Amino acid sequence: MIFCQALLVVFAVQWLISQYKIHEVELKSDLARLFTDVQDQVSDSLLLNKVYNGKIAGTAPAVSPKQLQQGENNLSATGLHSVLSGTNKLTKEDELKLFHIDTIAFNEMFVEEMKRNGWNFNSEWINNRDSNVYGQSIFIKSDFFTKDHGVIVSNYKGYIIRALLPQFLFIIVLLSLTAFAFFVAFGSLKSQMKLGKMKDDFISNMSHELKTPISTVKLVLEAMCNYGVLDDPEKSREYIGMATSEMDRLELLATRVLNTAVAENGTLSLNKENVDLLSLVQETIANMTMKIQKSNGSIALNYTGTNFTVPVDKLHIQGVLVNLIDNSLKYSNGTPHIAVALTSDGDRITLSLADDGPGIPEEYKEKIFEKFFRVPNGSLHNTKGYGLGLSYAAQVMRCHNGSIGVNNLQQGGCSFTLSF
Repeated sequence: MIFCQALLVVFAVQWLISQYKIHEVELKSDLARLFTDVQDQVSDSLLLNKVYNGKIAGTAPAVSPKQLQQGENNLSATGLHSVLSGTNKLTKEDELKLFHIDTIAFNEMFVEEMKRNGWNFNSEWINNRDSNVYGQSIFIKSDFFTKDHGVIVSNYKGYIIRALLPQFLFIIVLLSLTAFAFFVAFGSLKSQMKLGKMKDDFISNMSHELKTPISTVKLVLEAMCNYGVLDDPEKSREYIGMATSEMDRLELLATRVLNTAVAENGTLSLNKENVDLLSLVQETIANMTMKIQKSNGSIALNYTGTNFTVPVDKLHIQGVLVNLIDNSLKYSNGTPHIAVALTSDGDRITLSLADDGPGIPEEYKEKIFEKFFRVPNGSLHNTKGYGLGLSYAAQVMRCHNGSIGVNNLQQGGCSFTLSF
C-alpha cells in the first residue's frame, strides 16, 4: 500500500511537471505574438519618424511616396529594413544608432501590453543572448537585428502555478482519497488478523473445554460398565452425578456460544417482563451456592432502596449475573470474596459486583467486552474461559438500553457495574 501510494505521488508530480511545461510553452507562444504586435507598432512609429526626414542618422537614402506606401502596408522589421535602407541590411553601427534610445521605450510598451493581458511579468532588453539568464526566463528575439537581441521575460512562474491550481487541488484530493482508502483497508486487514488470532485462541480453548467433560463422562461410563459400579447404588449415584455435572458444563458452553452468536447478529429475542432485580440476584446466588462453596469463597449482598422492579428478560439478565460471578470465582487470588451491591435511585437502578481478583490492566478495560478476547496471562489454559461471557453480557445490556462498565479497585480486584 505504501509503495502504491508513493507511485501515485510520483505519477502525480510528473503529470504536474508536464502540465507546467505545456503552460510555459503556451505562454511563450502568446508572449511572442504580443511581442510581434508591439514590434510592428514600433516599426510603424520609426517609419513615420525617420522616413519623412528623408534620412536615418545621415545614412539612409530618400524614400519616395510609393516606398512610404509600401512601408505603411508592411510594417514588419524586414519591411522597415527594405524601406529605410533599400536592399542592403543595416550595419551594426546603424542598428545601434537607430535603436540606442528606442529600445527603452519599446520595452516599456511591451510591459504595458503584457499588463493589459493580465501578465505582471518583468521584462528586460538585452543586446546578447545570455544562456544563464535565458535558462531561468523566456527569451524573445527581436527581428530588428541580425544578432540575438530581444527581451528577457521573468517572474512568470507564479502565474503558471496559479493557472495550475485546479489541477494541483485535484491531485491533492485524489491522493488524500487513495491514502484514506489504503488506511481504512489496512485497519480492516489488521482487525481481521486480530479477530482471526482471537478465534484461533477461542477454538483452542473450546477444544480443551470440550475434551475435559467428554473424557470425564467417558471414564464414568467405563467405570460403571467394567468395574461393577452399577452393583453399588451409592457409587452409581455419585458417578451419575459426576456425569450430570459435566453434561451441565457442556450445555452451559453451548448456550453461551449460541447466545453470543445470536446477540452479535442483532437478533437476540427478548421476553421482557417486570422483574424484581433484588429477588433475581438472591435467586442467582442461591443457585450458585454449591459452586461458591466448592471454591471456599463467600458472597455478600447489600441493597439500598425499596423499588427494584425493572422490565427485563429474566433469563438473559440471570445469564449475565452468572457470567460475572463465575469470572470472579475463576480469577480470584486464593479464596474468592464477592460483594454485590444493588442501588435504586429514582429512575435508575445500578448493580455492582466487586471481587478481590487481580484486576484488569487499563489497556484492556475496553477490550474485555469484545468477542473472543481474553486478557493475556502468559498461559492460555491456566484459567478456563472462552472469551464470550463478557461479550454476551455487553450485548444483553445494550439490548436492554442499559450499560456495563468496569473499574479497578484500590485495594485490589475490580468492580463490574450494570446500569438499568
